[in-house]
Amino acid sequence: MAIKTYLDSSVLINAYNSAPAIVQKVHDLLTDPNRSFIVGDYVFLEIMPKAYYTKRLDQAAFYADILRKAVFIHSTDAIIVKADELATMFGLAALDALHAATAIIAHADELVTFEKPSKPFFRIPHEQLPVLSLYLPHAH
Repeated sequence: MAIKTYLDSSVLINAYNSAPAIVQKVHDLLTDPNRSFIVGDYVFLEIMPKAYYTKRLDQAAFYADILRKAVFIHSTDAIIVKADELATMFGLAALDALHAATAIIAHADELVTFEKPSKPFFRIPHEQLPVLSLYLPHAH
């Protein structure tokens, strides 16, 4: 059974426009046959409008291809309630709380991000939502 992986926006952003070591790390994740992917409205809103606004149509097409292959979760009242709970309990920023709540509501096995392991995402108990960081401190 595939690992259900929620992709934080930072993963998609880094997949398109980062140092070769980072791009390779994301490529390895995105092509892992043992994974299925979950994204939501908040990922879409963080990446797609800006790509279109800046007329980076290749970047928008790259994102759209990944989004099409993922299970797409639309925002619900339950996600908002869960995000509020997570933000209050663990000091998460609004969008991070919404990403984590979406992952939890969608029954993701993990959330993958490029956030540093010292960030609030990692205050969420592993039993509630395992958070995996692809952050590479020396890759520019």
